[in-house]
Amino acid sequence: MNNKFFLSTEYYNRETDGLLLRVPIPESIGFSSSPLANVGSMRNYGFEAALGYNYSSAKFNWSLAGTFDITRNEVLSLATANATIDAGANGDFGGFSITRTQEGQPIQSFFGWQVESIFQSQAEIDALNDKAPDGFYQNDKTAPGDIKFRDLNGDGRVNADDRTFLGSFLPKFSYGLNWDGSYKNFDFNLYLQGVHGNKIYNGTKVIGQGMLRLFNASTDVLDAWTPQNTDTDVPRAISGDPNQNSRTSDRFLEDGSYLRVKNISIGYTIPVDKIGGLTNNVISKIRVYVSSQNLLTFTQYTGYDPEVGSRFGGLLTQGIDYAQFPQARTFTAGLNVGF
Repeated sequence: MNNKFFLSTEYYNRETDGLLLRVPIPESIGFSSSPLANVGSMRNYGFEAALGYNYSSAKFNWSLAGTFDITRNEVLSLATANATIDAGANGDFGGFSITRTQEGQPIQSFFGWQVESIFQSQAEIDALNDKAPDGFYQNDKTAPGDIKFRDLNGDGRVNADDRTFLGSFLPKFSYGLNWDGSYKNFDFNLYLQGVHGNKIYNGTKVIGQGMLRLFNASTDVLDAWTPQNTDTDVPRAISGDPNQNSRTSDRFLEDGSYLRVKNISIGYTIPVDKIGGLTNNVISKIRVYVSSQNLLTFTQYTGYDPEVGSRFGGLLTQGIDYAQFPQARTFTAGLNVGF
């Protein structure tokens, strides 16, 4: 069909072994830290596709290209069969690790507690404490207005054993669409980009709602639980967070899917015959244009920017929003002159 269509597809299945990991050894050997060894392995597999269409006529020419890809990840082995690697802990963001890398799971999956509800009365707390093996369902400082976390293993108390895998920063799929072309002396470009099905750990929400510090709280805390304001998902306001309401949990985990107008531009080139006569053939081309980057973003993520970058230089912390500065929306007007 005269090269109007193009299609490219690819399936890949890649296993990588010999990954460098630190292997725990007895302290009696005399080393201050665990040595590095080639002991880890991981598998990445998925599907990629690109489809495009080209249109050409005397005045109007354009091309439309779309991309789609699916990526899956699985950790096949670590230093030992039951080894785990936790990362993301920071005192300003709850103090607990946020991701865990473990055999059989995607790399650096989010790992923490699940929220059940907010305690509404002391009687509700006492009823659970009476059934707990050590006398406390969560701890001795839990009070009405604190978050009730799920007892996943059913032993009558909430502790580190009730943490579970909460999701992955890896999207279920990602996609893009690029449309560019020209009409007479006008040219244009539109680029859309997005992901779907990934999770983001909203550390900005931890800072804003956690009340872990005496500054920079968000207006969400104005809706904090009180005996007169019980219809809320924001726990009580109290210094020091004695119930550890800001611990790593699905309270701060959000859908990171988004569609973004990554780039859009339109330009106009003044015809050569008009330029030559006006400039005595000194200037051969004049093009004026306007463009914008990150013009629009469609997402349900409540943080600053769903395209979460990296912060603190730590490994295994992708998808954690440590209140990074968002990407700027920019507008540009320009003039290109050719001689």
